[in-house]
Amino acid sequence: MDTLDNGYLGYVRESGDIWLYVMAVLIYLASTVLWSFRWKIILSRLGSKVRLSDAYTAIMGGILVNNISPSLKMGGEGFRAAWIKIRCGIPLDRGLLTIMYERLTEIPGLLLVLGVAIKGGMSSPLKTSITGLIGVGVSFKESIGKARKLLKETWKRLRKDTSLLSRDIPLTIFSSSIAILIWIQDIFRFYLIAHAVGVPLTIPEAAVLSIGYLIFGLGPTPAGIGFVEGGLISLLAAMGVPAEKAGLIVLGERLISSLMSSGIGFLLVILMGGREAFKAALRISRKEVAENGVIEDNTSI
Repeated sequence: MDTLDNGYLGYVRESGDIWLYVMAVLIYLASTVLWSFRWKIILSRLGSKVRLSDAYTAIMGGILVNNISPSLKMGGEGFRAAWIKIRCGIPLDRGLLTIMYERLTEIPGLLLVLGVAIKGGMSSPLKTSITGLIGVGVSFKESIGKARKLLKETWKRLRKDTSLLSRDIPLTIFSSSIAILIWIQDIFRFYLIAHAVGVPLTIPEAAVLSIGYLIFGLGPTPAGIGFVEGGLISLLAAMGVPAEKAGLIVLGERLISSLMSSGIGFLLVILMGGREAFKAALRISRKEVAENGVIEDNTSI
């Protein structure tokens, strides 16, 4: 267990390729910028002007909230909508609607990644892994049902914006294309993290980990702690990766997607809005998952 005791970065410096890990970090940062740019464009199509810096801060702040609260990722989405309400005066429902629209346009990318994972795993231990992932996904059907209810209610309340988005085919193609690119970057991040410690992960195997992270991250703990680690290590074990190296790969991913992202999110929200704006956005975001499944925009700032 010496490698785990030294930590992922310590092992990479001593025995691996640190530049592969640096590339993984840069790929992650590039994907968050792309994500922010896509959201800015979607909002602009509804007549809401947002600076890229505000969109980026909202997204990184949302990641921070997801990483520190057991909100099944809903808290982070609420924070995003709340932040641009505070900073840019955009109605909370409109912000939430655009986030839901984003999620819908990510489906083609998700199906593409799933197809890559299945094609690469049909004649290997990955087949068992993929079947397990589907089972885990089904276990979160209650959370999916709540999200669907939230989508339905918001859709009804914003018929005009909904109509504009649903009829904007070029925007849907643009958003879906960006989503596919972000998914590809996600796969390559796992690929590079593994290769940095000498594990020759294939692209299909990296795709399985990407899907796995999405599903296990829905666990009812902050950032899916416990669920993500146990799930990904189990997937890597099914791929024949030794437990020691599997632990390093998961640790390397967590350093980027949890520790680094949370640090960036915290610094940005403090610098861009201060503690009071951060607290106000948190108060609003808590209303996202109300008993009736919709946001009540009645919080005074």
